[in-house]
Amino acid sequence: MAEQLVFDLPQRTAMGRDAFMVSDSNREAVTLVDGFANWTRPVQWIYGPSGAGKSHLGAVLENLCDAVTINADALENTETDEILTGAKHCDVVIIDRIDVLPTDSEEVLFHLLNFAANAGLKILLLSEKPAAQLSIALPDLVSRLKAIAAIAVKSPDDALMRGLMMKLFDDRQIKIDTRVVDYVLPRMVRDYAELADLVAQIDRKALAEKRAITVPMVAEILQSHISDT
Repeated sequence: MAEQLVFDLPQRTAMGRDAFMVSDSNREAVTLVDGFANWTRPVQWIYGPSGAGKSHLGAVLENLCDAVTINADALENTETDEILTGAKHCDVVIIDRIDVLPTDSEEVLFHLLNFAANAGLKILLLSEKPAAQLSIALPDLVSRLKAIAAIAVKSPDDALMRGLMMKLFDDRQIKIDTRVVDYVLPRMVRDYAELADLVAQIDRKALAEKRAITVPMVAEILQSHISDT
């Protein structure tokens, strides 16, 4: 069968609070973001595996207040300087991907944490790993990070996996048969990134071969995936 060309079109990902599914694996992190106005500590931290919804929670927080999001590998920029000098005001700075913080940016992060403690600024750190597993060279920053009470987003349970799968298909404007979901869930690892990759593969195969998304078609993809791993 001749395959249709498939183009990587942008997906309209739902990032609002009502699109974030809550289960026991992420409830504490969701409660933290929902309770932003009542934070008793200026710096909070959420960590967990790729695809766990950390950036989604950051987007939710952006909708709750005046927030600035900066990737850790881009901390040394004009916006950061303006925050530290008081030229730019915001309610919270969200620093994403702490895992990839460059060594020459460690001092900048240290200054931001000190600024938060002294100037009433709130900071939300996001990462895949906790402080003890990060490679940080600056001793003062290591101590400061280890003192932050971090919240872990755990591996997803069945209810969350089901909801995430439905959402990922919905983001691609695909109405998926629940029989397909019922077939897939017991046959895959509980991993956010694996789930997102699987949904992308199913979508691409359906488009390329002009096939409906059915249990037999998904079974082919799962078998191929198992053979590759």
